[in-house]
Amino acid sequence: MLKKGIIPRKILHIFYLILLIILVGTVGFKMIGGNKTSWLDALFMTATTITTVGYGDVIGLDDKPAGKVFTIFYVLFSTGTILYVFTSLAAYIIEGELKTVFRQRSMERRIAKMKNHYVVCGIGMVGLYIVHELYQSKYQQIAVDSDGEKTETLKAHNVNIDLVVGDATENEILEMAMVRHAKGLFATTNSDNDNVVISLTAKQLNPELRVIARCNDTKNIDKIRRAGADAVVALNYIGGLRMASEMLRPHVVTLIDAMLRDRSSVMRVEEVQVPKHSPYIGKSLEEADFRAVGNILIIALRNEHGEWIYNPMPDVLLEKNMHLIFLSTPEQRDLMTSLLAGQKT
Repeated sequence: MLKKGIIPRKILHIFYLILLIILVGTVGFKMIGGNKTSWLDALFMTATTITTVGYGDVIGLDDKPAGKVFTIFYVLFSTGTILYVFTSLAAYIIEGELKTVFRQRSMERRIAKMKNHYVVCGIGMVGLYIVHELYQSKYQQIAVDSDGEKTETLKAHNVNIDLVVGDATENEILEMAMVRHAKGLFATTNSDNDNVVISLTAKQLNPELRVIARCNDTKNIDKIRRAGADAVVALNYIGGLRMASEMLRPHVVTLIDAMLRDRSSVMRVEEVQVPKHSPYIGKSLEEADFRAVGNILIIALRNEHGEWIYNPMPDVLLEKNMHLIFLSTPEQRDLMTSLLAGQKT
């Protein structure tokens, strides 16, 4: 059964117009021919008239002046209308194809310029949540899915990003998504085997890429890690921890949910790495004075040796490659990144 809206309205109008022309001609020639003319003969006369084939007069117009007048006007009207119909139809098809080509070329140009972006492979329910969070947090991203209709799904959820249509397990498709220049990749398909192949292929194309993979069966976690995934998320495991947290620490969960769902503030727990040549290396948090960024809250620090400093004191010194974990908006995160890199804000 056809879904509502699957046939464009313009095509329907053209179809109805052709039916109207055939109906008018059939009824007209039937009335002119009288009882001696069958409906099939009238339809035949209509078809030969509008197609200008002219097999002959099957209803006998020689002694029917009114029939000749009707035929003259019907030929002029129907032939002109049919010509207009097919011209409009051809223009519609060509225009649609051109729009598709231009849209594809435009998308390819945008994607070719992307660097340090994220690639989301598989736009199911899990992938949809990921692209929505990245979009809300203002990160560049490219979606990959074998179903081209997922473009409409993304638009329905107000996520305006580019979609590469194809199998994410193939090198060519990941190359189209500029995985060589990407910062991270999410393997979120429903198949653990596909996520293994995607992780392995992505790491081969870009060894520096950070890969986060979905796992449906916990027995496949090690397999996906060995394939190259930097982190594996088992949905059942995470779901169980979430349910336990809802029972044991409900207000903490409520706070995190509020940050993720409040579209007015878009507060997030963000992280930024101190570059190797940052002018802030060796300075204390008090000396750094990040008040120019805004009202951010530094929660923790992690040095390049993996050691954590929670709720750091003002005299803690910043080191190269140190990660700052803080609460802020995406705009404040970008300002913090520029500031640590020594760029003017």
